[in-house]
Amino acid sequence: MQAVCAGSSSDSSHTHIHGAIEYWLSNSFHKSTCGKCHASMFNDFGQIAVEIQRRILVGCVLNMLQIRLLNDDLQRKAREELNEVPARMHEDLQALKIWIEEQPHLCANTDDQFLICFLRGCKYSLEKAKKKIDSYYSFKTKFPEFCNVTNVDSARLREILRSGAFLYLPTPLHNNGPRIVLVRLSSAEMFSLEEVLAVNHLLQDIAMLEDDNAVINGLVMIADHKEISLSHILQTTPTYSKKWITYNHESIPLRLKSIHFLNAPKIFDIVYNTAKPMLPLKQQDRFLNHNSLDSLSQYVPLKYLPKDYGGENGSIKEIIAEWDKKLDEYRDYFSKSIQWGTDEKLRFDETKPYNDTFGSEGSFRKLEFD
Repeated sequence: MQAVCAGSSSDSSHTHIHGAIEYWLSNSFHKSTCGKCHASMFNDFGQIAVEIQRRILVGCVLNMLQIRLLNDDLQRKAREELNEVPARMHEDLQALKIWIEEQPHLCANTDDQFLICFLRGCKYSLEKAKKKIDSYYSFKTKFPEFCNVTNVDSARLREILRSGAFLYLPTPLHNNGPRIVLVRLSSAEMFSLEEVLAVNHLLQDIAMLEDDNAVINGLVMIADHKEISLSHILQTTPTYSKKWITYNHESIPLRLKSIHFLNAPKIFDIVYNTAKPMLPLKQQDRFLNHNSLDSLSQYVPLKYLPKDYGGENGSIKEIIAEWDKKLDEYRDYFSKSIQWGTDEKLRFDETKPYNDTFGSEGSFRKLEFD
């Protein structure tokens, strides 16, 4: 195999090459210290050389495409679970970019890091990725107040963020697994449900761009419903529930691995029983109710919760401060995102992505997703 990207001065490539060398040294010298293994050491050099080549290739390809380098474990999961083939990534990304360019109704972000999120979220099915990108921007255009907030300096938005309604915890589950999202609804008199979820959709957009654990391993959501009230329940109409489920599962490329409801009052059964029939059986099994932290800890060990819950995963105050700063860093990105969206008058196909979902009130179809 010829060397790829030879002579690249990229820090990410150097890091990956350095890791490949360390891999070779640790394997070869470990074996050379064992007399019985010494004879077989040279037989393993071929495998080690292949691994070194693979690591260098991955590092150079990702650098060339301006895609963040994954750690070894996430690389393995991307290959084995998401069908990622580094040598084919450029071709797949180009296919998406060409398709976007050919859609007169669609203006989309075509940065490599953004598009790779959709490919990974769709397990490298180009057709599914196209459909999800179209749906993503169609939803943002159709329901901007719901999923396309672009002014990160909005006082209302910052107030909701600082209430800790949605917290992306710093350490993933089992250290390199799914990202944990803690949901804590405040008084319904302070913020409407739509306002709160709009802020979460803003945070989702950031996670898509920078959180490899969320993209590769998905999300585990913990909804602490200690403060949920009748007012929250009344806002969660069947149509609203359907819109939220559809956007999160047919438009967002972050896979929801499980939702854990904690401290939910009996009245929450109304929402649960309304939303559940919209989901396929596979997804229904991922919705779990817990009446205590002990029950939750069977799925999410206590140490992965914030210190405020008796865990070790940061404090709520620290996490809020970090994300408050992060919004400042993404100010220009969200200002730029105003230009992205769809113009349905220019669409070739008259069937809009969400027509079969929102075509008639009270008509529900089950959603199909991984």
